[in-house]
Amino acid sequence: MTVLPGLCLALCLSSCTRPPAHNAEPVVLLPPETVFTPCPRPVMHGKTWGDAVAYALALQTALTLCAGQIDTLNQWRALSDAPSGKDNV
Repeated sequence: MTVLPGLCLALCLSSCTRPPAHNAEPVVLLPPETVFTPCPRPVMHGKTWGDAVAYALALQTALTLCAGQIDTLNQWRALSDAPSGKDNV
């Protein structure tokens, strides 16, 4: 009768020696989809000073939009690089 508990104990302890299998896939984080839209590129139409001013305003608008996309990417990168409070194993 003393052999049976010893055998059960040996079987139970032998399962503790194997490390658990980690089959988890790494999670790939991507920036928001809105930053992948192409920036508008204004084209100069016309030959007057008024057309040049309109073109300058269109360029300024395009630059502001693209700068906003870069700001969004920088914010995403800052958030993805920040420690999450979890152990990185």
